[in-house]
Amino acid sequence: MIFIIILLIITIVFLVYNIKNFKQEEEIIIERYYYSETVVPSYIDGITITTHFLNKSSDRRPSEHRLIKYIVVHETDNRNIGTGALKHSQYLTSNSDNINGWHYTVDDHIIYHNIPDNEIAWHAGDGRSEDGGNMNGIGIEMAVNVDGDYDKTLENSVKLIVYLMHEYELDINDVKLHKDFSGKICPHKLITENKAGIFYDMIKKEYFLKYQTDKFLKEGK
Repeated sequence: MIFIIILLIITIVFLVYNIKNFKQEEEIIIERYYYSETVVPSYIDGITITTHFLNKSSDRRPSEHRLIKYIVVHETDNRNIGTGALKHSQYLTSNSDNINGWHYTVDDHIIYHNIPDNEIAWHAGDGRSEDGGNMNGIGIEMAVNVDGDYDKTLENSVKLIVYLMHEYELDINDVKLHKDFSGKICPHKLITENKAGIFYDMIKKEYFLKYQTDKFLKEGK
């Protein structure tokens, strides 16, 4: 009888221990995939990424964590001379008159990172839509200043997008344009000059070369 009681106690302790561990593992999974950890890269393929996160008190940074489901591509639509990534980063960090914000700004030689990837930002024009770009998308603004090299900006944006796809386990179908969420013709230059298809092909090619070539060769295909 005593043996049975001892065995029962051991069984209960074992079950409690495993349930506790399972709960901890479940919490880690939730933290990783539903309140995603954020990456803070310094360089991608030789491109400098300067991180200057907005203060949590800024209206442009709601500081709400979320699941990362999309990468949302925009253009600044600011063609003025000198309005590259630095100027737009300065605009975000110094101007708090409205709530609009985004995560990255890319130009032909540098990238600025102003809001953590795992936080929402008001960039997609779709409010709090449950499956929308604001609530689930990393917003990337591409500079279109007239004194910049737009094609190089596209190349740098592709490298950033491919890196983020890999880090957050996204695929090409998760790379969206601003237009996909709000109907706004943005990224304007990319759309009106019929370069969106080329841009997506660049992303596919870069992803394959960077992350799938070795697997492709090993499988003998």
